[in-house]
Amino acid sequence: MKLINMKTPDGNRLGILTERGVIDVAAQASDPAVPRTVMQALRLGLDEALPLLRAVERDATAFLPEAELEYAPAVDDPEKIFCIGVNYRAHIEETRGSFTPAEAPTVFAKFRNSLAPHRGTVLRNRRETRHDYEAEIAVVIGRRCAYVSPEEAEAYIFGYTLANDISARTLQKVTSQWVPGKTCDTFCPLGPCIVTADVLSYRNLHLTGYKNGEKRQEGWSDDMIHDIPELVSYLSGCCTLEPGDVILTGTPAGVILGRPADRQDWLQPGDVLDVCEDTIGILTVTVQDA
Repeated sequence: MKLINMKTPDGNRLGILTERGVIDVAAQASDPAVPRTVMQALRLGLDEALPLLRAVERDATAFLPEAELEYAPAVDDPEKIFCIGVNYRAHIEETRGSFTPAEAPTVFAKFRNSLAPHRGTVLRNRRETRHDYEAEIAVVIGRRCAYVSPEEAEAYIFGYTLANDISARTLQKVTSQWVPGKTCDTFCPLGPCIVTADVLSYRNLHLTGYKNGEKRQEGWSDDMIHDIPELVSYLSGCCTLEPGDVILTGTPAGVILGRPADRQDWLQPGDVLDVCEDTIGILTVTVQDA
């Protein structure tokens, strides 16, 4: 099932994306137990939410045109946004030895101010001239978990979405701590939808990233150094993960930072960025000045 977070005059509401259009769950659900927002669905959990939402989908009588919707970030109120750095082997190679694979994942964070929606805008930071893109698969947690093993981890995943880990490379490199260059306003576009884990596996996801229609990045999730169950397990041993927490799982090769100096075409106003995965779809944002 594909779940979207759509903006309405009454606030963000849960939608089900189907071949016939989008079902406004709040407008069509008669059962009060049915979640009306994405966060309600995440907090209810996949096992409880799915049967209720399938019933709404089965009985739906009206469908909204997807092209006319205004999106909100796929998850709009996460308690935590974890990000994993240099997690694709090919990305490490393009950094020309700046990083080496670590026994533990490289972890940093973004915050809610960094969220942006599909078809939204990314605002360039005024203190930065070197803005970069990073196409990523994002994991959405659906059950509270602490100290879970990699073998148990899949049971705690609600679904998957796409992210663009927008990065201010000068701010990122000022110190060994990356957060200042990673969590600027709008630096975490998230969407277009959440594909539930019952229909999509973390194995061999095909990820691509485009700048102004030119393919810049391509990778498969099996190129990850630390795979998704390992990441969920590791992070759950650092702190308790809550429903709605998001994990950005790293980016494949092809970022601007990895290009030769004379080809580093840092993001400019008007640039259009697409992150694509065969099942999840396309996350599109446009770059603007703040």
